[in-house]
Amino acid sequence: MHKLRTAVRPEDYIPPEEILDTLLVESGAAGHLPTNERRILSFLGLEQLSFDFMNELEFLDTPQKPEGELRAALHLGERVVATQSGMGEKRTRFSVFHEVAHCVLPEHHAKLFVDTDQTLSWWAKARFEREANQFAADLLFQGRRFTEQALSRDTSLKTVLDLAPRYGASYEAAFRRFTESHTLPCALIVYQKTSQNDESFVEDDDYGIQYSITSAPFRKLFFASVRMTDDKCKLADIAGPQESLRTGQTIEKELTIENQNKEKWRFETEIFSNGYKIFQFLRRPILNSSKQAR
Repeated sequence: MHKLRTAVRPEDYIPPEEILDTLLVESGAAGHLPTNERRILSFLGLEQLSFDFMNELEFLDTPQKPEGELRAALHLGERVVATQSGMGEKRTRFSVFHEVAHCVLPEHHAKLFVDTDQTLSWWAKARFEREANQFAADLLFQGRRFTEQALSRDTSLKTVLDLAPRYGASYEAAFRRFTESHTLPCALIVYQKTSQNDESFVEDDDYGIQYSITSAPFRKLFFASVRMTDDKCKLADIAGPQESLRTGQTIEKELTIENQNKEKWRFETEIFSNGYKIFQFLRRPILNSSKQAR
């Protein structure tokens, strides 16, 4: 007979949320926007340096060349967080917070810098990277602070456009945070360019859906994700044939989405472009959709 027994957290287990709050308060970064990475690094006894990793990989403790693009690294022995030179301010800050997460999360500290590639499984490393990204985002948005401020305002991209610069966050990161933590049903569709002609206008570029984000109430009432029926689309397909979308501008447009059973939903949406991607925010349903009329 297969038997199971209860599992108990180690006595010294500290939830990541408690580590986050303590780090923000004790470093003096809590309540000060944007989150000051210098205060946090100083509190932890870490120094930030900038490197060209392609030419200075001897900094790393590993004998292997890392796969993919390396943006930051943590050297515990030297108490250094190294970031790739030439990155923008927002990306650098997030990369620093990512390495801080590896430093302060106990399991990361115990395994990532002790186990080798052979003894630490790929799924464990993937989990650690996901957890470090989450902790970095929580540092950037000061836990629940951004969400609480955003929820007290209109369910609109304009709320995010106002708050994001205060937190030193990219619009994309703030849009994601706003949508996934919202208490009302809303969703975000992110389009990226699939091809472009340097001599063409933005209206001629091809776009595809990179990903979509939904709030928990949205998933419960509607669906979890969307995809396009075609491989690509134009700006006119997203914003409408009569609209021109300037960088930093928001426009409003209704959107109809249909599932495999031919059920349809209509939504009020806002559309925004940062010059690289197009963001379509489904801010509220229009109540005469076929599914809701039943």
